[in-house]
Order: sequence, then structure tokens, then C-alpha cells
Amino acid sequence: MRYEYTVTKEGGEAEIMKAMSWKKLFKSLLLKYPAFSGWCTYINKKGHLQVKALSDGKLVYERKRN
Repeated sequence: MRYEYTVTKEGGEAEIMKAMSWKKLFKSLLLKYPAFSGWCTYINKKGHLQVKALSDGKLVYERKRN
């Protein structure tokens, strides 16, 4: 697998999942936990840390601030 994702639930327990892309991880995460709430962190191909938040199985988008 290309990327290692650290999946953290709201309770604080973390697990490492491997996937080829964010989209494939998101799909497999929702199959495993249908109403997942928490966040996923990973390092992208440019070497930057990425954090994605999920609430009730949906991606939470934050407003960009200037």
C-alpha cells in the first residue's frame, strides 16, 4: 500500500490503516464503521501532514480563512 493513515475515533483510540488513496480509505472506513466520527491523518506525496475530519460518516469541510 502507498499510504498509512492513522484513524482516530472520537473516544481517542487510534488504528493504522493502509490504502492506495484517500478515496479508497474513506470507502473502506465507511464499510467497517458506517457512522464513523473522528479524524484521519496522513502524509501526502509532497511530505505535508493532512488531517481530514469526519462526523457521522460524512466529511467535514472547514471554511478557509485568509
